[in-house]
Amino acid sequence: MKKILIPTDFSLPAENAAHYALALAKNLKADILLCNAFKVPSEAPTAPQVAWPLMDYKELKQEVTSELDSLVKLLSDQSCVVDEEEYCPHLAFESGVGSVCDVVSSLVKKGKAELVVMGMAGAGLLTQFILGSNAKEMIEKASVPLLLVPFEASFKNIRQIAFATDLKEEDLFAIKFIISMALPLNAQVTIVHITNKEVGPHSNVQRKIDAFLQKIATDINFSGMKYEYVWNIDIDNGLDWIATQEELDVMAISHHHHNLLARIFKGSHTQKLSRHTKIPLLVFPPQYIDDLKQ
Repeated sequence: MKKILIPTDFSLPAENAAHYALALAKNLKADILLCNAFKVPSEAPTAPQVAWPLMDYKELKQEVTSELDSLVKLLSDQSCVVDEEEYCPHLAFESGVGSVCDVVSSLVKKGKAELVVMGMAGAGLLTQFILGSNAKEMIEKASVPLLLVPFEASFKNIRQIAFATDLKEEDLFAIKFIISMALPLNAQVTIVHITNKEVGPHSNVQRKIDAFLQKIATDINFSGMKYEYVWNIDIDNGLDWIATQEELDVMAISHHHHNLLARIFKGSHTQKLSRHTKIPLLVFPPQYIDDLKQ
């Protein structure tokens, strides 16, 4: 991984996500690109003031540039120590007019990021993104994986990553990306399958599990991986089980798992998953998987 992109609105959750991403970048030996999306009036209120939108753009651009520069300086103060063995990420910033999704998509298309890190408002409300509906749009349309960082999360060495799967073959793309992160982090990857069906030794479910694991073993050479089968009549309780694993550092999921993703982001359920307010969630948008399948 060469670069991590951080959309920011300069809020505290966004700043927390930037600090998390910086620490992650050090471990992955990646650089950081901060970005901000802003909008200007689309038309002047009256004909004599037709120049105001241009003035607004210039002033907004200067303000955003100043804010981004200040954030880079804040992060730079903590990014390096006198240690030749520690990687020091290069920090840069860009801004653009439009929605967050449009600005991020433009930067990604230019090859400026392989991972987007975004902040989420805390207090147990996993659905309250700092970027509001834009974050949901990112989940739907982004062409790179998204790491969503809760406000209460602070970076620690990532040693355990859990990936919830329903054993679809396309999940192999997500697993390959997770392993590309896990290798430099020296982390273990746990493949978790939650089902409300009992798995007998000769059942169709067991055969599906065996075929999926065999496909992983054939296509992916990674020793630090294990499989967990979670049986529970209530899928929500299965998610509870994942979230309560004390050593879990990152939870990952593909967006095509609509039921699981809906449960994770469902406010009433999220309030029960207090651990989720501290565990970053790695989401693989459908566009990312579709691009790799082509």
